[in-house]
Parts: sequence; structure tokens; C-alpha cells
Amino acid sequence: MFNAATRRSGEEGFTLVELSVAMVIAVIIMVAASSSLRSALTGSRMNRFRQEATAVAMATFEHARSLEWDQLAMAGIDPQDPWITDGVLPASVSGLDEDEAVLECPTGILAPVTTETVGQVPFTTRTYVTHVSDSLRRVYVLVAWEIEGSSYHYRSDSLVSIVSARGAEAIEQPIFPEGAILATGNVALYPGYTSSNPTTAHSASIWLNASFSNLDAVVDGSIVAGGTVTVNPANVHGNIEQNAGSPVNVPDQATLSAWEAGMVADAQAGASLIGNQVFTETTVTAPLYVDGSVAFAGNVTIAGSGPLYATGSIVLETGASVTSAAARLVAEGQVDFRSGSQLHVGELGSAGVISLSSSNIAIKLVGGAPATAQGVAFAPYGGIQLTGTLPWHGALVAMGDGSGDVDMGGGAWVDYPANLVPTTTLFNGLRPTVSESPCG
Repeated sequence: MFNAATRRSGEEGFTLVELSVAMVIAVIIMVAASSSLRSALTGSRMNRFRQEATAVAMATFEHARSLEWDQLAMAGIDPQDPWITDGVLPASVSGLDEDEAVLECPTGILAPVTTETVGQVPFTTRTYVTHVSDSLRRVYVLVAWEIEGSSYHYRSDSLVSIVSARGAEAIEQPIFPEGAILATGNVALYPGYTSSNPTTAHSASIWLNASFSNLDAVVDGSIVAGGTVTVNPANVHGNIEQNAGSPVNVPDQATLSAWEAGMVADAQAGASLIGNQVFTETTVTAPLYVDGSVAFAGNVTIAGSGPLYATGSIVLETGASVTSAAARLVAEGQVDFRSGSQLHVGELGSAGVISLSSSNIAIKLVGGAPATAQGVAFAPYGGIQLTGTLPWHGALVAMGDGSGDVDMGGGAWVDYPANLVPTTTLFNGLRPTVSESPCG
């Protein structure tokens, strides 16, 4: 006899117990999903607020970079500010490497505290401007907000150089910042490093308008780049700043042409030689104008001061040793230091090497022996390459349009005498007179 309440083997369906278990499992899944969804929504919301805070900070940096140098300072200091102690932004609260003096002056226009509401949430921004050096200031931003009784904050900082500040030329500030390497292009150290002289100066900085990328590079100073910076922060003694505009300013063509004409006139005030010249085991007196190329071989001394100017190239042959008290080597073509060659200069501020070539390697260098000095290598239209394992005691400055790269390989390094670039007379005629700033 058939019993409808009895389920046959193989028939589909659920018992009451099975349905109950299924409902319990469904509830558990729904609770877990709800919790995960709530966490996801909360995380998404917090990410959105952090993005808003980041945007507020970036807008502050962009505004700061648009200011003239005298305006790039705090308009005042909030007397209730919990961070400023005796006019200093302490490293203990800011997270910076060192305490930095807050810069407040009559012409400064950056407000210490501002509030902006985004999506019904007020964001309070505290802005600090600090003095890093005579040509470098830091803009430090702290953005704070509160949600459901909980406080959050985002902080970041950005360096602004005197040459990248809008109006720097108008207020007659120097063209070149201080540093071991200055380039309008990229800088590549594979491997390589910069060191300061004295070692306590930590001023062997790298300034470039493009990008820097080397995780092994060691820099005893700051890296300030117009592009991106990929580096191990532990290998950099100073600050790392990227997307910083154009830290290296280039003089206009009229200024460069007048400067070149001045060097030619200075050289022609001395002796003039026609045709390619080879100087071997001799003494040459500067100023000297050579309508042709110049090669140095053996031990050569350059007496006097001013330019030794060649309309062609200048080559230091293999093993050559050139000693110059105060004269500079200037070539319209390439300057080429070959293996084992040496340049010794007596006055870092006036002697050095200049190539007017627009080549990617306008100046090809090898370093010098310890306790020597080479001065500034300057390529206003091209790039510079440094090879070998001996240091270049001086600075490298490359400003070519599309070719202003500095390439260092084979363990080469630059040993930078503190404050060499701003005090050198090598750039006389390229920099305007420095005027005092009311902000210091």
C-alpha cells in the first residue's frame, strides 16, 4: 500500500531538518557577506577621504610652486599651533631628518591654517614653510579630518628651489642651484655616487629636469628632479623631490652667445695659433686662441689665467697630465679625456672644462688622482660622460636641449667641494646679480 508521506529512494526533496540546516547556513553566509561588504564600503570610504586629503595637499604644493621666491613663506604663525617650537618645526613631530626653521616674513602669502569642505567633510590644512638652504625651501602640509568621532590625517612635504620658483629671474637670483651634478636631461649612475668635501657638508646634491633611476646610487646630498626619482632612500643623505618643475634653469640663447663671445675675446687677447696643435712636455701660457684642435700629451703646464680656446676639439691623450693654475679649457668641439689622463687645477672657482658641442657626449671625462681638483665641467648645449674609478673633484653641469644628460659608469664618482657652483667665476656672464630677499 502506497504511503504518500514516505519518500522513495531516489526521489528529490528536502526534509524539515535539511531545510533548517540550509537556512542556518544561508543566514551565516549573509551575515559574513554583510560584514565583508560593510568593511569593504568602510575601506572604500576611507580611501576616498585619503584621496581627497592627498588632492588638497597636492593643490597646496602646486600653489606654492607658482609663487615668486619672496612670496614663498608663511604669512603668519598660528599661536595655537601645537607643532612649532621656538620658530622651529621639530623633526620629532614632523618626521623630517632634522629640525628646520619656520620661514615667516612680511611678503609671505601662505596661510598657516585653512579649511576646505569636500563631500560635507571639513579638511583642515596646516601649511609650514621652512628654510632648508639659501636656494631651497620646504613646503610641509598636514591635512586633518574627522569622521564619526575618529580623527585622521595625511602629511607630505615638497622642496621648492629658488630657480624653479616663478619669477626667480625677475628678482635677479642665480641661474644655477648648488650641487655636484646639474642636468637638463637624465642622470644615470651605474654604479656611481657623489660625496661632499668636507664630508660634513652633505651638499653633493643632484639637480635634474628629467628623471633619476638607480637603486644602487649613493648621493651625499639631495636629489631634486623634474621627472621621477627611483632610488633607495637609505642611500640619499638629503631630500628626495620629484616632479619639481625645472630645477635647472637654462640661460637664453642671447645670454649664452654673449658669454661665448666674451670668452673668444678674452682668449684672443693673448696669443693666437692657426691649425691643429699638439702640446707635449711643455708650458703653455693662457689666454690662448687656437683656430683648430688641441691635443695634450705627456706633462703640460698651463700658466696664466683665462681661456685656452680651441675652435675644434680638445683631447688629453692617454696618460697625459695637464696642470692649470687658473686657466680653463674651452672647445667648440668635444673635450675628450682618454685613459689615465689627468687634469689638475689650482683655482676651483675659475679653472675647469667647457665644451660648446651639442653632442650627447660633449665632454668625456675620467677622474683624477686623490687630493687633486678638476673644477667644473660645463656643457651648455650637450651631455657629459664620466668613466673610470677615480673621482672628478668638482661638478658636472650639462644643459643640452634633448642631450643634457649626465652618464656615470664603471664606478665613477663626483667629489663636490661645498658651494663650488655658486661661487665659481666659470659662469661669469651667465648669472645676474643676486639681490637680497626680505625672506632671507
